Amino acid sequence: MIESAPKTSPSPKLPGRIYVHSVTGEELLITSPSFRQGNASFLKSRGLQLLNTLAALKVQVLGSFWLPGMHVYSSDDIQTIPNLSDFPKSSVFVGTTNEAVREKNWFSFKGDPLMVVVNQWGSIQEYVDSFKKKYRARYRKAMELKSSVKIYYVSSHSDLEQCCEMFQETLAPKVAALPKNLSSLLENFGLWFGEEYKVLAAKQDGNIVAFIGYLKDGEILRAMHYGAAEGAPNGIYSLLMFEVIHRGIQGGVKEINLGRTATEIKSTYGAEARENYFSFHTTKPVLKLLFKVAQKKYRPKGYTLRSAFK
Repeated sequence: MIESAPKTSPSPKLPGRIYVHSVTGEELLITSPSFRQGNASFLKSRGLQLLNTLAALKVQVLGSFWLPGMHVYSSDDIQTIPNLSDFPKSSVFVGTTNEAVREKNWFSFKGDPLMVVVNQWGSIQEYVDSFKKKYRARYRKAMELKSSVKIYYVSSHSDLEQCCEMFQETLAPKVAALPKNLSSLLENFGLWFGEEYKVLAAKQDGNIVAFIGYLKDGEILRAMHYGAAEGAPNGIYSLLMFEVIHRGIQGGVKEINLGRTATEIKSTYGAEARENYFSFHTTKPVLKLLFKVAQKKYRPKGYTLRSAFK
């Protein structure tokens, strides 16, 4: 049923509750999201004011907003879940789907695509050689930053705290469905996933200027959250993304999932777009009306894809 569920992490460690599908026997991770006050202009521009309404309701999420792209369902599969007799009842049920759900009581909103690099190389050099000249030059420019920054795995608590603070400042104004204490999220990833979760940091002149977390999830390497300090050098985002891609190629994974956002720039790394939708189910008349209005107002973010390879 799940297209890309976590492969390496024991379910009991993940946030939320585990239910067993009464028909398939599959474990279902169910969470209750914590909505935070996001950037007002961001919510308005995307037609997401509905989140303010959902914050006061009983909302059940299949998977977790904290684990983007890890629980993606087909339209057919997700439809059966709210109707299971032993499934917890809620005002709103939501999950991520790879297509819009067009059945009664369902409302789907197209999200930013998940950007995925399909690994087809035996080495990093093969990956670099497969680029068109323009994008190979961009890759080399990003790599030049390594002469002035140190890339290393975060291991000390003090360094992790710095990354947490950076994460808070970078992400807090842009998101709504994340815990109020964003700093705790990075620490929790380490608790949930153990050695499969790593944090890469970039240090310049003795200070951490940026970081990125990534997760080894079976045959998928997932780039998680990114943070940068004000005044971080230009190109640091690309450098850290390439470092994650490098580790995926070296580890022989099937794909490197770079997550949502920054769609165009991720396509220049060779990532392809995979559509996904936030699909909501409710039987409440008032909420159904709100969702219908939201569907008319919602405007998915536009993007341009680049063809990076020869």
